[in-house]
Amino acid sequence: MNAQKWVKLVGASAVVFACLNTHAQPQADGSVPTAQAEAASSPTEGEIKAANRQLVRDVRRAFRSARSQGLRASNITVRANNGVVTLTGSAPTADQVDLATNIAKGVPGVQSVTSRVAVRKEFSTRGSN
Repeated sequence: MNAQKWVKLVGASAVVFACLNTHAQPQADGSVPTAQAEAASSPTEGEIKAANRQLVRDVRRAFRSARSQGLRASNITVRANNGVVTLTGSAPTADQVDLATNIAKGVPGVQSVTSRVAVRKEFSTRGSN
């Protein structure tokens, strides 16, 4: 009877050891496990910041190119966060606000635009004493 228990114990241990050893083996097809693949494919914080800065530069460049359309965006601040662009500041007319918003929407990489640009008449200090 003791011999039979001993064989069962050794057999069960062999099965458990084989299962653990098989689970620990690398995958034969050379693919990376899911958790490692996600970590490798997700951008780092530095890459996200660089992409946001580049998007801000692209929108500002589009604003400069739109001067011929009458856009005056010198008082408009551009911020970007993962493709979402936020415009703040002021413009002289509502048409300028709409133009700035539409130009920002047309920049590649921009997913949406939030405009917080106020309409304010520009005051000129020329000729005043």
